[in-house]
Amino acid sequence: MTSRRGLLALVSIAAIAAGSFTVPAAPGAADTWKLSLRDAVALALERNLDLAVGRIAPALAQEEIAIARSAFDPTVTGGVNHDESKEEPTSDFSRQGSTLDQFQVRFDDPNMTGGQFQAAMSYRDSSDQYTPETISRFNIVPTSQQATLALTYSQSLLRNLGLSINRTSIEQARISRQISEQQLQATMLSVVEQTIQAYWNMVGAEQSLEVARESLRLARDFLDQTRIKVEVGTLAPIEVTTAEAEVASREEAVILAETELERTRDVLRQLIRVPDGSPNWLRPIEPLDEPGFAPRKVDVDRAIATALERRPDVAEVDLRLRNTELTTRFRRNQLRPDLKLTGTYSATGNSFDYLPQTVTQQVFDPGPDGIPGTPDDVGFVTQQVERFFPQDQGSSEAFREIPDLDNTFWTVRLDLTIPLRNRRARAEFARARLGVEQARLTAEATRLRARVEVRDAVRNLHAAARRVDSARANLVLQRKKLEAEQKRYENGLSTAFQVLTFQNDLREAEQREIQAIIDYNNAEVTLERVQATLLDELGIVQE
Repeated sequence: MTSRRGLLALVSIAAIAAGSFTVPAAPGAADTWKLSLRDAVALALERNLDLAVGRIAPALAQEEIAIARSAFDPTVTGGVNHDESKEEPTSDFSRQGSTLDQFQVRFDDPNMTGGQFQAAMSYRDSSDQYTPETISRFNIVPTSQQATLALTYSQSLLRNLGLSINRTSIEQARISRQISEQQLQATMLSVVEQTIQAYWNMVGAEQSLEVARESLRLARDFLDQTRIKVEVGTLAPIEVTTAEAEVASREEAVILAETELERTRDVLRQLIRVPDGSPNWLRPIEPLDEPGFAPRKVDVDRAIATALERRPDVAEVDLRLRNTELTTRFRRNQLRPDLKLTGTYSATGNSFDYLPQTVTQQVFDPGPDGIPGTPDDVGFVTQQVERFFPQDQGSSEAFREIPDLDNTFWTVRLDLTIPLRNRRARAEFARARLGVEQARLTAEATRLRARVEVRDAVRNLHAAARRVDSARANLVLQRKKLEAEQKRYENGLSTAFQVLTFQNDLREAEQREIQAIIDYNNAEVTLERVQATLLDELGIVQE
């Protein structure tokens, strides 16, 4: 029989690597599928559907981290528009129509301190339609191009200020990924436990079938012996009927044992996910390992401490508590007023150079008193004046002028928003605090459950060991009892009913021994699982 230490050394990481184990081809359903416990666990770790589903969860959680980080991704936006208008003239210098082309490109970059930087570049190309006489008479410039670069930075000073608050969703996403990893580990522990127990249950069912068949053989031998005694006249014919009835009863027991064996095989096939259409659904599984029995003492306090330190469900509730605490911290921050500081600086360039020119023009001189229409009016006089005339340099000039900073604008603004009742924020903060208390109680309940499960597992292990000893002692006595009764029967001092009853007692004792040993091995596995040491004991290394 395989000892406990031998069993725990069966599985290694090489055996569970993806693609490292292949099931041998099956030429026909009559062949057996030789399967060791090591191979069964390796196949379960590689193929089990619950594990396949569980392995997706950490990948999904990883994407949630990327989604949370995306709140701080910079963006670039742009827009272009073209406008045209046609207007009916209302005076000699009125506009008859216009054309406008505009585009803007804006870069926004939020940061984790609660601020946001924005850079915007805009361009405007406008053209107005006038009559040539109007343009000449009033010196109108019908076209203009203008480019503007604006830089803006805004910073929250109360609400949403600081790295810790703005990174809350990222931290929670990371914790959620750790939770999914703990859940995967718990699933792996459960699948390995179920697989090992299913393997031992199958072995037990196979041994029980052998006991049932041996019991049937004994009944048939006894029937033959009874018929001979009836024929020679040493027994009454009714004894044959009793023996025949027992043979029929034990044939039924064999059928039930065969059915149970097939059921346990299917449970194992399901856990290791035998593919559809595989011949291994038809091939009987031949286990290569047998359960051993090596009683051991367990330090309950040490086992409990190990469980509280290693169990994934305990780690999971602690992580969930941390998430609720982060939510409470964020909701407390949202109770603050919103105070935001914004600064903007912009520079503008146009497509014209305004060149000074000296021109001659007539102006009316009202005389010394400066009042027209009085006797001291001088009248119209000719003067030399300097005027600025725009010279169109083309649209590129608008962009070239920006670094010159000839046309600039800057502003600083402080905005304060004070919620007067703020009922939503207050309710969300209160709910978050209740969530923390709930998470703390859940964590305490999980630790208490872990403690009870370990104590129960140790108790079951010790009880199973005692059951094995008791079953073995009972089996020895039942064999002696049957041997004695068989001799009494041969000497005519007993009946067929009594011998068959003792045979049934022996069969039940053999069944109890088998079940006690299976239960002990299953209890060992359960104890390792509730301590979360099962994978380590099996040599399974998680990446």
